[in-house]
Amino acid sequence: MMVETELSILVVDDDPMIVQSIFEMLNDEIKAYTFLQANSGRIAFNVALTKLPRLIITDWDMPDLNGIELLRQLKANPLTADIPVIMATGVMVTSEHLRHALEVGAIDFLRKPIDQIELKARVNAMLTLSNHIEEIKLMNETIQDSNVFLQYLINIIPNPIVHYDITGTILVFNQSFRWAFDTDKDNFQSFYNYFLKDGVEIHLTNDRKIIEGQIPIAKYESHVTYADETKHDALFTKVPVKNKSGDVKGILCVINDVTEMKKQHADDIQKHKSELAGISMRLIQSSELNEKIMRDIEKLVEMGNESNRDLLEGLATSYKTAVNDNIWVEFEKRFNDVHVDFYHSLSMAHPDLTGNERKLCAFLKLDMSSKEIATITFQNAKSIDMARYRLRKKLGLEGEDSLQGYLMKF
Repeated sequence: MMVETELSILVVDDDPMIVQSIFEMLNDEIKAYTFLQANSGRIAFNVALTKLPRLIITDWDMPDLNGIELLRQLKANPLTADIPVIMATGVMVTSEHLRHALEVGAIDFLRKPIDQIELKARVNAMLTLSNHIEEIKLMNETIQDSNVFLQYLINIIPNPIVHYDITGTILVFNQSFRWAFDTDKDNFQSFYNYFLKDGVEIHLTNDRKIIEGQIPIAKYESHVTYADETKHDALFTKVPVKNKSGDVKGILCVINDVTEMKKQHADDIQKHKSELAGISMRLIQSSELNEKIMRDIEKLVEMGNESNRDLLEGLATSYKTAVNDNIWVEFEKRFNDVHVDFYHSLSMAHPDLTGNERKLCAFLKLDMSSKEIATITFQNAKSIDMARYRLRKKLGLEGEDSLQGYLMKF
């Protein structure tokens, strides 16, 4: 990891007068930097390790450790390998020597005696290079940290997650994907290879739509065969992975096993169907009893005197309305538990249906007869037959079309 240090320049020479001269020539030009000095290659290496200067200017010929040996040690250590080094050379250094210094790792050269304008130009250029190097290192560390965090994040998610490019080549996957498909053993390179047994066309079709920008996200169900050869139902959720220009470069896919959920849902539906059948039967029986009570009230109306007749008629009407409403509330609750999307789908296809027509559709969906519907709704069977006739016309059904068969589609 990059160490935060102060901005500094290390000057290495066994002649203190040359070191002082370089300091003076650069002092007015580069005020943001601290100047460090060393009078030998060995001391310079230790200073470089502890201070990590942005630039090193070193003499070629020094006692105990010359400039070439210092370069070798600097480039061999990961902490100092990227520090630019300018080699200050005497007039006796040959072109072959310079070539050798470049091979070892020197970035540039200065001839002694050092010219101030040349020194400033080369130092400024090297500091710009050094700053770019540090920025790149920081960016790489940020990317590496982000990748480590991303890998950790997707590994703690229990669902299999996989990222692949637009050709299907897998780039990243989490532990759940590895365990589900045993990637270490088979080492498949393509996402689609995992789904050859269960039909790959649905994956290719949805991926093509994402890549071409037809849809922003894909959600669909498909079968999956895991590494242990067990078959499951899975919900695939896919989103595009784009570059800075907005071009789709890959797809991120999350696989959610819905086998148990669908089984539980099927069990719940069967349970609700049984409850609905039971409640329908009880409603019919209850309605028959309520109908008898209504007839008794009507007899009281006929037998009562003029002053009580209005009261009894009002009581009969209120009772009929209350019972009818309570029956419908209980029935509709059970019905919606079983046929979740029936009303929505019916309204989308036929938005002009009235509330009573929608109720009639629900009763017919359960294959109830006109007599049973009449009993529940306190109407006579002829009224229900007429309502069914009008409903057929409104739904656009022809003479031979089955009304109940049509409603079974919703």
